[in-house]
Amino acid sequence: MVNGAPGSAWASLRQGSGTDAAELMILGTPADDDVEPLSADHLFDLASLTKIFTTVVALRLVEDGVLALDGPVAEIARVGVGEGSERITLRHLLTHSSGLPAEAGAWRSGLAGEELRAAVLRSRVRTAPGEAHRYSDVGFIAVGEIVERASGRPLAELVSETARLLGAASLTWRPGAEQAVATEVQPHRGLVRGEVHDELAHALGRPAGHAGLFGSVHDVAALVRMVRDGGRGEIGPVLSPESVALMTTPTVRADGWDQAIGLRVRDTAWMGDLDAAGHTGFTGTAFAVVPATGAYGVLLTNRVHPTREDTDVSGIRRDFFTPLA
Repeated sequence: MVNGAPGSAWASLRQGSGTDAAELMILGTPADDDVEPLSADHLFDLASLTKIFTTVVALRLVEDGVLALDGPVAEIARVGVGEGSERITLRHLLTHSSGLPAEAGAWRSGLAGEELRAAVLRSRVRTAPGEAHRYSDVGFIAVGEIVERASGRPLAELVSETARLLGAASLTWRPGAEQAVATEVQPHRGLVRGEVHDELAHALGRPAGHAGLFGSVHDVAALVRMVRDGGRGEIGPVLSPESVALMTTPTVRADGWDQAIGLRVRDTAWMGDLDAAGHTGFTGTAFAVVPATGAYGVLLTNRVHPTREDTDVSGIRRDFFTPLA
């Protein structure tokens, strides 16, 4: 149970190094009014774990020569306004060092769809690119826009192609309500189930780079094993070892962790003393992998159900990931 709330759900998978044994735990039911037990096939709102699937898509395009990590993204799509915004690169966006704000609140005034997307991309930079770390949903919405424009393909199609190679068979943007685990009861939407929890992603109305993917514990584990295995997916190659190294080698110092491309490294708030790379999601999702040993863990919870208030799961995450050491 998360926060003792009826209907709370966990799905976890932990794999130690040097052994074929895996620990899989499934607890809870998908929603308060649903007596169906949770299974490994239920889909969680992955929230910001979406950013890592978007990162992999972007790096695949870099490897194909479609994108450059260090060229100004303004050549593809103008991102941000204000002094220095024309110097923002894909590397800045993927390491949260672009200077863009953390979020865009225009959805609160009723702006939606393509008008909202345009407003997000016009967000004013707060600091010069490369000057400071600021975790930014806006930056990853921009990454989604850039990969679409550069490739001429929708983000959903690019992610689907990547998911196939990973072996993440049930990863999706639009699950059926019966497959999805409930998240929050929101004032204007009621119980959110089978729709993205993130209000900005919901208002955008189509797949965005920062949030919106749904997946099972096995879908996320497929992503983590690709990182562990130097870019090899279950079905085919996904990234080169060099690209995976970019995801696990920090280049930017943040507040309490080191930032690599996409992934956080040694984030003590939820990893404790673990020397690992990983990421979390607002809905209660997280994964971590220890590059030195290959040990990894995936912990999916619906910690925002039925409310986000007083539902800090940092301690639960530390307890779960600590044995990976």
